Amino acid sequence: MVGVDLNSQFSPLARAEGCVVRGDAMRLPFPAAAFDFAAAFHLLEHVREPPAALEEVRRVLRPWAPFYAGVPNRTRVLGYLGSFDATLWQKVTWNLTDWKARLMGRFRNEAGAHAGFGRQELLAMLSERFTSVECLTGEFLRFKYGGRLPAPLLDLLLSRRLLDYSAPSHYALCRRAA
Repeated sequence: MVGVDLNSQFSPLARAEGCVVRGDAMRLPFPAAAFDFAAAFHLLEHVREPPAALEEVRRVLRPWAPFYAGVPNRTRVLGYLGSFDATLWQKVTWNLTDWKARLMGRFRNEAGAHAGFGRQELLAMLSERFTSVECLTGEFLRFKYGGRLPAPLLDLLLSRRLLDYSAPSHYALCRRAA
């Protein structure tokens, strides 16, 4: 297992394990077809050209290897509520910052906002480069919040009608075609 980050400020544990390298998602420092699995958690909203980064992921995966992606949900009404390590004040501040960016027309990744991608936008980007694209947002959020939220409330928030607005992030699993 290898982690890649643009910065070299890795945790002491990751350094000790020797499982992290400094690299750019636009030019991954690995040969083609080097990996059996890849994951990108809240990465695509931080790169200049997300489609190009996805091409790089595709390049380093072996045929039929799975790729798991997670991104903030651009169409969310509120975000950060499920952050278990953030204070209430931080959550309120971050949401106010998001809403200010929305009102000013700057709620875009390229404008520095932590906007992410809508569900359909993510699935379309993945479908252009991968096969067997499956949205796992509801399943992941049910796993993450099951037992923390009352079941009827979780069922409502994860319903088809509300998911695009209630989910703080979207998650998808796909495969590199042969």
